[in-house]
Amino acid sequence: MKRFDIDVIVFDLDGTLIDSRLDIANSLNWALGRLGYASLPIEEIETYVGNGIAPLIKRTAHSAGAPEDEEKMLNLFRQRYFERLLENTRLFDTVSETINSFIGKYKMAVVSNKPERFTKKIVEGIGLYDAVGDVVYGGDTLPVKKPDPAALYEIADKYGAPTARMVMVGDSAVDMITAKNAGAVCVGVTYGFRPVDEIREAGADRLIDRFDQLKELIV
Repeated sequence: MKRFDIDVIVFDLDGTLIDSRLDIANSLNWALGRLGYASLPIEEIETYVGNGIAPLIKRTAHSAGAPEDEEKMLNLFRQRYFERLLENTRLFDTVSETINSFIGKYKMAVVSNKPERFTKKIVEGIGLYDAVGDVVYGGDTLPVKKPDPAALYEIADKYGAPTARMVMVGDSAVDMITAKNAGAVCVGVTYGFRPVDEIREAGADRLIDRFDQLKELIV
């Protein structure tokens, strides 16, 4: 099997490094309850994750029949989620040991569409901040977010490596398209929030069922 000769690994956050579904769902349903709406099942909420908080709230508000309360819901969710985002969130199996094995061999970074202050708080709280060299981008770090490749270009410049020697690891079509737009390799994880067909059809160069399988794909 062909292995990819790379210098930089860029990770998506939700659905790739962490299982954050319960904390997101709990905070979202709390916001719905405060506004007098019924809770939504976690299985539905997770399909709304991946493009940032504002799109998450927009889809939730419309699903709940509450488009007129979208702004209130957004503000309530942001407040609640920032306070509770590490209550149940955990690393997926083999993430910690795999990333630790990469230290000193590859440069690493996290790029999420979640706002930067939320992203950095989580990355630090789960113990990965030092491993990724403090290179953590949220959806509002730059004027544009994934699938725009701007963050990947900045990371390439920061580390002095071409994007062709970069791999983006994620669980969604957004991540795969971001990598393609930057000329980077893209690896999709099958255990995340999005359907496997979505990441396959978006052009994933490889699919992995466990995070530690990434070690078998890169030189």
